[in-house]
Amino acid sequence: MHVMPRQSRQRYEAICEASPDAILLVDHDGRITYANARVTDLFGYEPADLLGEPIEILVPESVQDEHVAQRDAYIADPAVRPMGVTLELSGQRKDGSKFPVDVSQSPIETDGNREFMAAVRDISEQEALRTKYRTILEAVPDAVLVADAETGEVIEANRQVADLSGYEPAELIGEPQTVVHPSGENASYRELFENHVGAGQSIFTQFPDGSDIYVETKDSKRVPVEINAHVFELQERQLVAGVFRDVTARKEYERQLQALHTATRWLMEADDSEEIAQLVADAASAILGYEHNVVRLADETSLQAVAVTEQAETELGERPAYPVDGDSPVSCAYRSGEPIRYDDVRSLEDDHDRGEAHAAMYLPLGDHGVISIVDPDAGAFDQSDEDLAFVLSLNAEIALNRLAYERNLERQNDRLDEFVSVVAHDLRNPLNVAQGLLATAQTEADLDHLDDLDDVLDRMAGIIDDVLTMVRCGYDLESIDALAFGNVVTSCWDTVATADASLEIEADGQLFADASRIRNLFENLFRNAVEHGSTSPASNARQDAVENGGKGVTVTVGLVEDGFYIADDGPGIPPDERDRVLEPGWTTNPDGTGLGLNIVCEIAQAHEWDIDVTESAAGGARFEFSGVRTAVGDESVAPSS
Repeated sequence: MHVMPRQSRQRYEAICEASPDAILLVDHDGRITYANARVTDLFGYEPADLLGEPIEILVPESVQDEHVAQRDAYIADPAVRPMGVTLELSGQRKDGSKFPVDVSQSPIETDGNREFMAAVRDISEQEALRTKYRTILEAVPDAVLVADAETGEVIEANRQVADLSGYEPAELIGEPQTVVHPSGENASYRELFENHVGAGQSIFTQFPDGSDIYVETKDSKRVPVEINAHVFELQERQLVAGVFRDVTARKEYERQLQALHTATRWLMEADDSEEIAQLVADAASAILGYEHNVVRLADETSLQAVAVTEQAETELGERPAYPVDGDSPVSCAYRSGEPIRYDDVRSLEDDHDRGEAHAAMYLPLGDHGVISIVDPDAGAFDQSDEDLAFVLSLNAEIALNRLAYERNLERQNDRLDEFVSVVAHDLRNPLNVAQGLLATAQTEADLDHLDDLDDVLDRMAGIIDDVLTMVRCGYDLESIDALAFGNVVTSCWDTVATADASLEIEADGQLFADASRIRNLFENLFRNAVEHGSTSPASNARQDAVENGGKGVTVTVGLVEDGFYIADDGPGIPPDERDRVLEPGWTTNPDGTGLGLNIVCEIAQAHEWDIDVTESAAGGARFEFSGVRTAVGDESVAPSS
């Protein structure tokens, strides 16, 4: 307590008159004994009007009784209380209006009499700024904690803190900022706090070692967060505002993207379509967290379930195949090439069995198939789920395209290998013979050798025809069309040098095939039947076919349900050779290319037909094709010759 002599009091009052704050002296009874001129500006009273009045005249009526008790307690045990103490105080003007104030108090003694000084400051501007600050604080959508930069003590918290941590804002005021972080890790989070106070402003989601930053909720759950820390000053106090954003969804999305990346790498390494389908079904579970997934791959007419997750099989049962041209969501997604999503697929009210499925997504895999992702909860999927599923389906389509491209490339390489073999061997040999014959004819003037030369050149022409069919055209199909079986057969027969050989069509109708490739197939089989059924030795078979027409050779063709056949009455194929006749290079004719029947096999495989080599009823060769879409007619067709 400060003791002040009378002359010093006079000097003190002179100083008080110069103060920008309202200065009041109060006696033991709480009555005003002095007021400086500044009280007029703050409270509207003249200083003389306040002398002898209780100090409560300057306090709002609603808190006057409470203030009397606080005043008496202070007089009984006085102490210096500076401004800036976090108390919400108000003053009341002469006109009854109220305004926020800050008050400092201290006891003084003059000539043995104790009095109590109060310095009152209008903090309306600071409160307006503080109100604006509080408004902004509450408007921030994320949780915000404001802490003392020096002590780490929480002094402010907005309502969003409760949503993130489970703590009410009032529960955190006065607590260390580490209270919202995992227990047992206070030192690490305190160090993190101090480091970022020094940085002034920083956004961080991890410790320097790369580990995540968490908020520990009131019920001890950990929530990964991003903190945007900003250091600022308010009322001459350095503070740190920390904006806490829950990044659980972001972390999950990052995990999903990593899982998608891993799945994509596996897809690109897969060796067959069934493996890709299973990888896609499993990846949908790993990435999206939905366990009821089915991948269907397309064949000519239907979408077959080739990969089903365990939970889908257990809870939904055996999954059906759907027709490509059907009305199911699977079929529609496949034909349209666009994803289809239902919050509740049962709203369709169709006859398709979907077990307990409600929410559903159907995503096409290009022209390869469809992935179905379903869940028992209606509305389970959001846009993020659909976006990730779309990327997965797109990657699966790319992987299946890659696989098809590689298979096609392998076939092309095989054809090129065969081509090289033919050029290097089959063409070189007759070319050497032709050159020798020509040299002999030139030196001996023997025109008889020119006939032999013509035979060799004809042989070379046959080789060239087969190679061009193989290399230029390949075996890929352009389109499948309904073809008149008898017309196609007759047209091909007329193209081949058959002379007196005869053709019989036992059953006619429609055949669904690629028009160009089926001609190659028939022409090669007809040529094979005529040449191997000719009456001359094998070395002259092709020429004999031209001159004598393979006299006596009859070729019989017919259409049956699910296929067709081509048979002849020639010498046939030995049983132990029938498994090899379709391989490249196989021939019993030393002048043959060994490509004709292999071309037949490749064309059949391109159509996904099966081919079987047997013995005809006449003891010759019979080629049977099955798995063929046909429509057998009743019309009989006259034989051709």
